Amino acid sequence: MKSFYSAPFLLTLVLMLPVALLTGCGDSDSESKTTTGTAATATDSPELTAVDFFKAVLVDNNLKKARSMSVPTLQRVLDGYASGKAVGRTLLNMSFDEVAITIEDTNKNVREFYTDKADVMLIFTGVKDGNKVVNMRMVKMVKERGKWLVSKIEDDPFARTGI
Repeated sequence: MKSFYSAPFLLTLVLMLPVALLTGCGDSDSESKTTTGTAATATDSPELTAVDFFKAVLVDNNLKKARSMSVPTLQRVLDGYASGKAVGRTLLNMSFDEVAITIEDTNKNVREFYTDKADVMLIFTGVKDGNKVVNMRMVKMVKERGKWLVSKIEDDPFARTGI
């Protein structure tokens, strides 16, 4: 009796089956993706460090954690405040009852990933006294000893004043 399948066909099938099975075994864990864009998927990225810094100040009221993500000059400035709420209200001119922090990365430059400096634009959408409040801040980041740190926080570059 003659076999229906030829030797080259069987060899191809045997070689392709493991490849097909392994391709379907990718990481489908939803925690490995973020809603803030593709630039923030690295575990030690300037974007995530900037978000963590502001969460420590504005949400967790944890200046010790914020200091650990700051350059020494910013650490000394933070030392002059008693709480994260005071830093938000006085230093950053931002006060929220509730806040969501997102990364604006639509204008991301790829070369930032190959240097030790990065600019991160953050959008703060929150509520204060029942009113919706939206703020933006440009955060200057530097990488020192393999760790991203907040070096400078600039006001909203798109805010209009004097109108």
